Amino acid sequence: MVEDPEIKKKIFQILREIGEFTDLEALAVVNREGMKIAFFAKKGADPDLLSAISAAILATGEKAVSINEHGGLLEVLVRGETGFTILSNAGDYILIGSSLEINSMGLAIRVLRKYAHKLDDIISGDYVEDIGPINVD
Repeated sequence: MVEDPEIKKKIFQILREIGEFTDLEALAVVNREGMKIAFFAKKGADPDLLSAISAAILATGEKAVSINEHGGLLEVLVRGETGFTILSNAGDYILIGSSLEINSMGLAIRVLRKYAHKLDDIISGDYVEDIGPINVD
């Protein structure tokens, strides 16, 4: 579990930056067992429920790419009629974004994919620079 206050601060900074780039209404970082590390929501969302469901979905996605020999799992996309949720692999953790803005799904996938790599580096202690914005092009 992430206990270091500096690392937690950087994780929350990542969630704020993602919120600036996207129309995501809920963002979370959870471990693979479904325990919440960080959470942000513009509307009333249940962070514990989102965390637990996301861990189960990620495990299913990992099994699917393994069985079908698709390599390592990058992300899982769950899309409904009026919204979507993206679970992006961040090493031992999962970066989750959820939105009702279907038109922004492509941008959200790109942003979460790039920030998932930063998140993994920060938590593992490999990231040495300040976070700052990234280029999503």
